[in-house]
Amino acid sequence: MEPRSGVRVLTPVQRLKLSLFTDGLTATADARRELSGGEANRPLTLADYASTSGISIELEGGIWVNAPIQDFNPNFVQAPPHRLEFENGEFFVRSGDLTVRARPIPVPSYHDQLNGRGELYRSFAITHTDRVRISPIEGCAIVCTFCDLPYEFRYRRKSVDALVDSVDRAVRDPLLPAHHVLISGGTPREEDYGYLHEVYERVAAAFPQLAVDVMMVPMPGLIEPERLHSQGIHGLSLNLEIWNEELAHRIMPAKARLGKDYWLGFLERAAEVFGPGRVRSLLLVGLEPLEDTLRAVEALAERGCDPVLSPFRPDPSTPMRNASPPTVELLTEVYERSLEVVERLGVKLGPRCIPCHHNTLTFPDGSGDYMCH
Repeated sequence: MEPRSGVRVLTPVQRLKLSLFTDGLTATADARRELSGGEANRPLTLADYASTSGISIELEGGIWVNAPIQDFNPNFVQAPPHRLEFENGEFFVRSGDLTVRARPIPVPSYHDQLNGRGELYRSFAITHTDRVRISPIEGCAIVCTFCDLPYEFRYRRKSVDALVDSVDRAVRDPLLPAHHVLISGGTPREEDYGYLHEVYERVAAAFPQLAVDVMMVPMPGLIEPERLHSQGIHGLSLNLEIWNEELAHRIMPAKARLGKDYWLGFLERAAEVFGPGRVRSLLLVGLEPLEDTLRAVEALAERGCDPVLSPFRPDPSTPMRNASPPTVELLTEVYERSLEVVERLGVKLGPRCIPCHHNTLTFPDGSGDYMCH
């Protein structure tokens, strides 16, 4: 991506990533067979969350994308102009006249394996690209209408020992070993805050060699930046998601009730505790007017927080199933204008891990600030 008359121009592969977010992907029979391991019959994706419902692919040039497919997003992936093909031992994504070398990422070999208690490992852990995500809380104590958690899963706590064991299994996976950890999942009920504190402490202590991040709503008394930092947590993802207050109160009321001043103050404090590049906040692109998203980018960057631009992906199990994903034109504009903001204010568009770019509007830029764990 080179400056041209003061305007950044996306490369063809970068534009393809944005098009895949919007249109989705189809995979040929040969590509499906190869990615599923032939006789092994691995699934193409674990499709565990709205923004990770597709096939994760590394495109040439180190561009990562999670491309939705009709199997899990028939609500908007219908006749995509992009195809994942497998020919002569290589994968390609073909889109019109463009042919791009590709490396689709298989699901981990533990996807159908049981732990010592006879439970599926994937009910505790999911690996995407190079990161394993564990979810201590199944379901969620709050409801956001764009998220599948409260609609797909009943609320329950998971065994701390099983969570630690699942990370160990993911790190040792022969097909897709995890190199860092994200503890996320649903927001807990207040009586379960102590349980989640135990999870954070136990996982950080068990894997001091790994970067362990926490993604959670900063409910009062739940997330304590100083405590987490002292316990060895690497960074925080505290996701504001929507700036427009009227819209936020309508589709994510529990988060909106915390108030914008509370959110911004908490993020600023967290960034002071953890330091540059260790605190980020995700914004959903395409649910609110562009200018509102850009105001959020500026507010986050002013407080030392990396904004993360996540294209809205309508999940079939949610009330927003019939909404449309954002257009390539919108994604391009929000990316280019956000880049100007973060460069001016001295932060980056997150996340800082390159493989974790797969479901965000982020590209490696050669600065050394983006890297693989």
